[in-house]
Amino acid sequence: MPLVEASLWPEPLQALHARVAATAPQEAVASSAEWREDFARWVRGASLEERTRAQAAAWERLSPGERTPAELLFLLSTLSELLWPYEEPRLGLLKQVLARRDAAVTALREAGDTESAERIQKESTVTVSTVLTRYLKRHPEALSKLVRDVPCTYDGRALRFQDSVEVDLKYVMGTGAKSVDLLEQLRSLLPDTRDGGRDKLTDFIRTRAARIPWREAREVLGERLFALATSQDGRSGMRGFLACYPNGRKEPDWCSRAGLLLARTVEVGGLPAVVENLCDLLTLFDAPPVDGLRGALGALVQSDFETAADLGHARFVLDHCQGTMRKAEPALALTLLWLEERLFRASVRRGVPEAFERRTRARAKLELLPGFTHLVWLAEECAEMWPRFRTPARPGLDGLVAWRKEVTWRMGRKPVLRKAAIEFLLWCAPDEASSEAELATLSLVRNATDRRLVRKMLEHPSPRARFRARSLQSYLQAGAGQDKHAPPSEPSEPATLTASLRHLHVTRAVPVGGRTWLRDRDLEDLLVGAVGRVESEAAQRHLQRFREETPELITGLLEGLRSELAHVQAALGSLVASPLSLSMTVHRHPEPQPEAASEIAFIVSVEREGFVRTRRVVRVPVAKLEQRGEGQWLPTFRLGRERLDALLTRTEAAFCLFLVPAFVRPELWVMPARLARASMEAQGALSGVPREAAQGASRSLAQWLVYDVLGLWVGDERPDVIDASREGDAAAGFVVDLTVR
Repeated sequence: MPLVEASLWPEPLQALHARVAATAPQEAVASSAEWREDFARWVRGASLEERTRAQAAAWERLSPGERTPAELLFLLSTLSELLWPYEEPRLGLLKQVLARRDAAVTALREAGDTESAERIQKESTVTVSTVLTRYLKRHPEALSKLVRDVPCTYDGRALRFQDSVEVDLKYVMGTGAKSVDLLEQLRSLLPDTRDGGRDKLTDFIRTRAARIPWREAREVLGERLFALATSQDGRSGMRGFLACYPNGRKEPDWCSRAGLLLARTVEVGGLPAVVENLCDLLTLFDAPPVDGLRGALGALVQSDFETAADLGHARFVLDHCQGTMRKAEPALALTLLWLEERLFRASVRRGVPEAFERRTRARAKLELLPGFTHLVWLAEECAEMWPRFRTPARPGLDGLVAWRKEVTWRMGRKPVLRKAAIEFLLWCAPDEASSEAELATLSLVRNATDRRLVRKMLEHPSPRARFRARSLQSYLQAGAGQDKHAPPSEPSEPATLTASLRHLHVTRAVPVGGRTWLRDRDLEDLLVGAVGRVESEAAQRHLQRFREETPELITGLLEGLRSELAHVQAALGSLVASPLSLSMTVHRHPEPQPEAASEIAFIVSVEREGFVRTRRVVRVPVAKLEQRGEGQWLPTFRLGRERLDALLTRTEAAFCLFLVPAFVRPELWVMPARLARASMEAQGALSGVPREAAQGASRSLAQWLVYDVLGLWVGDERPDVIDASREGDAAAGFVVDLTVR
């Protein structure tokens, strides 16, 4: 034996190993008993360091190379001690040991010692089984490393390698999450397991996996699953993985993660094999409310086809979703049509020759759906309109109102169309069009089934859809009454856009600002801030001033608004590129009717190039909240029902302004007069609007004045109504002229 190899052994074993190497083959079996006794005496006094060094030397001698029969017998007889699992095993332990065993047995048989050969084979098989079991008990994650390239089978109790070496799985199996590593190693052996034992091994894995506390194993298993999904050759392994761990099919976090990974892979142009893996994985989740198809489509909902380097991934995902759609679900069909329309437009801009043929084929597969014509119309409309919200050609508010009406008319006819449109609008609308999507959704919610659909959207795979559904749900539940025994309310379509905008403002779900016909967000923010300061001051001072007459309170409020708008006019030059002026004048009627002495008429005139483009009037009766004792505010505002009836017969553009202290926020309340009249009737009140009803259905003065009045969302354009607000028996006590030039 070369000196360099002898030096690997601890010093006490070097002499023993030298004797073994010098033993003649015909004397090896007779001398083996003496070797074992000398080795056993060394083991009893050896330190851990010496054992570890001896193990390294044994590894070296087990590796391929020329070995004498005597040395092979020595290694096989000392395996039980030399191969203790002090450290992780090297690659292919079992294959190397079995190769050395077969070489030793063959040498003995060739020498004519068949009896010794049979005995050595039996003893070494037991020893190797013991060594393998010890390693797996300490290093269960190293199974595939230990037994690589050795054929195996499973008889229901033990794994058998080369029909001889066996490992009792119940003995080496850990408990809880500790058993995950070994189960994963066993699962990796399934492709190489002979048919007779493959099914039994699969059943064993499933049975043991079902005993693992899912919360403990979920994170580890999730990492293993997505390691397979993001590898090019992991597609077949994913199905086997979920077959062994069926609880994973019901895991919503895994479905969401797969959708996010797919979206990211499509966005960065990742490997096509990974896209295929993730699409296939999303179809394996089968427990509601998790929907793999929605996860796959969600990967494209927020994608920008115009800037994508390659549209191949998007085409594959759409084809996959259309091919695996298990049922003709209208919302998924509408989303598919919308994505196909976006893909078609992006392909046409790039000059893709088969763009028209692809769109025709995609639509032909869905044309038997009920309401297919309306689904195609909405898909085309949204593909055309929504991108404009990111450009200066943003749709105007009048156009958006008309668009929402047509959506309501087309999609609100049948429940199946309403279901499709509600989910589609909440899920697919970009953030810039959130307000319009939510308002259109509110107009489609007509009955309890529609409200249940909105509630079901709280469990949608898309976070954006869940967020919007949450804000709409809070609106639909508003006004149900404080009494827990009160009958449930039946919210209907909002009577005015004011109520819808107030909901969006209060929930802070989306920015209400948007773009008005003024076409400048900075101006809108400036106006809201200016009016908000006056409103806040009035609310904070109401505690000291509520005893004053209502006309005096109105005078102070309007004077503050006029002063603030004058400051806004001074700042317009630095905010608006085109010449624009905003002026406000206040006229007080000298001798108004008693019931109109505290009423305001806002007349908005928009002039351009010397002629009037539009003029509208809004009538606003004002009521203040008073105290009945120190610190005790009245439960109602003093406002007669007959007065509201008379006002509403003249114009529908009527709102109530309530002067209140800063209860929750420092703001004044504005609510539609018809809604105030309805709340009085519901409460059986003749001369007072309930305070709680007003607070729950009102908007702040700043939001209402800027976005509704100046934004020209409300107002009566009839000349006789405008003139009647200035003079005559029906004139308002205060006339405010707001002129935009």
